[in-house]
Formats: sequence, C-alpha cells, structure tokens
Amino acid sequence: MQRWVYKRLEAKMLALRRLAFLTLILASSPMQAAEPITGRASVVDGDTLDIGGTRIRLHGIDAPESGQLCHRRSGEAFRCGQAAALALADRIGSATVSCDPRDTD
Repeated sequence: MQRWVYKRLEAKMLALRRLAFLTLILASSPMQAAEPITGRASVVDGDTLDIGGTRIRLHGIDAPESGQLCHRRSGEAFRCGQAAALALADRIGSATVSCDPRDTD
C-alpha cells in the first residue's frame, strides 16, 4: 500500500474514533432541552427574579444583595442592594418576562 493512501486511511480512522467517543459522551449524559420560563416576574434582588414560584438568577449578572450597603467615595453609606433591585424592577416593569435556562446555580 502506498504511503499516502495509508495516511488518508489513518486520518479517517482517527476521525471515526473521535466521533464514536463524542457520541458515547453525549449518550451517557442526557441533554435536556429546557423550555423557556415565561410570566410576570417579581424582583428578589438585582440579579434574581421569581416567575411563578421559580427563582431565576440572571446569567452574567452579579448585583449586590437586597440588604447590602455600599459606600460612596465620600464614605457615606447607601443601600446599593435596594438600588439594584429597584433598577431591575423599573427595567422590567409589569411586562411579561421570558427566560431561557442556561445552567443550574
């Protein structure tokens, strides 16, 4: 067998082995197609909503907790957690919200 034919067969076999391995991994860990969670949301804090009793943390958002205090440069304390929650509530208002699940926290 010529060397170039052998190399092409070897590359195809390697690709097939990789495909079989990936198929095995996917088959062993069931993937769930999660449905969007939709409804009127109430704000828990600046990065958490509640829709119909389901708590939803907003992906990629890290806001202060609702009772958290922060300090201005002047040293004055203010309720930054409450401000974050109010800003989120102002943003969503009474609109219907739809969240696409990405991960479980």
